[in-house]
Amino acid sequence: MDNIYRGEPLLKEDISSKIFELRQKIEEDLLLEPLMPEVVIEAAHVLSKEINQQEVAGQLAALGVPKWAAKEYVRVTIDSLDRSALLKKLHAELGENPFTWKKVDEGIEEKNHPLGVILHIGAGNTLGVSAFSVIEGLLTGNINILKLPENEAGISSRLLMGLIEIEPRLKPYIYVFDVSSKNREAIHQLIEVANAVAVWGSDEAISAIRQLAPPSLPIIEWGHRLSFAYFTKNKNTDWDLQGLAKDICSTDQLYCSAPQCVFYETDDPEEIDDFAYRLSKHIEDAAKQYPPAARPLDVQAQITWTLELVKMEEILKEKKLITDKKKQYSVLVDYHADLKASPLFRNIWVMPIRREKLLSLLRAHKGHLQTVGLSCENEEFDELSKLFYGAGICRITPCGYMSVNYTGEPHDGMYALGRYVRKVNKRYLCGI
Repeated sequence: MDNIYRGEPLLKEDISSKIFELRQKIEEDLLLEPLMPEVVIEAAHVLSKEINQQEVAGQLAALGVPKWAAKEYVRVTIDSLDRSALLKKLHAELGENPFTWKKVDEGIEEKNHPLGVILHIGAGNTLGVSAFSVIEGLLTGNINILKLPENEAGISSRLLMGLIEIEPRLKPYIYVFDVSSKNREAIHQLIEVANAVAVWGSDEAISAIRQLAPPSLPIIEWGHRLSFAYFTKNKNTDWDLQGLAKDICSTDQLYCSAPQCVFYETDDPEEIDDFAYRLSKHIEDAAKQYPPAARPLDVQAQITWTLELVKMEEILKEKKLITDKKKQYSVLVDYHADLKASPLFRNIWVMPIRREKLLSLLRAHKGHLQTVGLSCENEEFDELSKLFYGAGICRITPCGYMSVNYTGEPHDGMYALGRYVRKVNKRYLCGI
């Protein structure tokens, strides 16, 4: 059962009537005693110990997720729900005792306070990310309404119901609705009761919510991002190409932090061709450790279309296609540098770049930049880092670590919990 209404399972046919009742129920619950993060953390910690790893990995495998990826997903989920991880996240993002009144001046106190009601518009590119968005809302004491993404197979709902079964006090703070993004009336009704909307997804998804939401409603965007690798000529190139191949194959490039393009500092076409062939061999090797999953027909059609276009432009010596017989991966060489999305699923653009052109190229995509996997000599690191941060990059990592996160790491350069609270203050009357 994917739908949850105030912590209870909900039949799909009852969604419309329950959404109609939502405003009154939530206005009652906004006056409840504040939900403290310790309650959420303890419930999540217990859930992490109760998850049957083999069972969940088996369910994911049945959905077509490769066994190695299913096991990794379960491991990351358990680690993320651990008490120490959530406490570290809370303290890193909001400090110690974030919901306690603190004196800031004579007769004046401040504290963090929940926004109230957060509507989470989930994204389907990462399994379970919607549930973790709700957990962040719970950690900040908010009532959370989750609009499920398509093709998630109930992963987030099961995680949230597991939390509720462990800690019934969470019931008034969790709603989950499996409604289509095309159902504008239902989405509009959910927006009407929200104090903020957290949107995970494409630019199109964010634009659609902006059109439905009033100007006064905060839109918390966790949108589409572009990440890439950048190589200078250095002694570690082959080692870093091996790491980059891992970044490509272990994620199928589905994460915002996964590489879409690789830039190599050269203006020699023969050098860029050689670089691309070396990368292709490392991708072949990485695929043995991370076997590819079956691709949906529409995805494969888009990949085939892109490869055919590249083959046509190869005749004009503007591009080059490097792939295996089964077309399980491709390295797409474009001799004109541009930061652009790849077809994903182990298809990567490789382009030559001159460093003096880099800042202008990246600035054209400001607001969409996230991670760079950097391969360079040690003495080049500071100069390149200054350039990347100036362009808008949030994360610089070695190749092989582009999608590896640490506990408490900002998301897209921002702390999520800080966006889900507001500062309130009170001033005491003189003489009291």
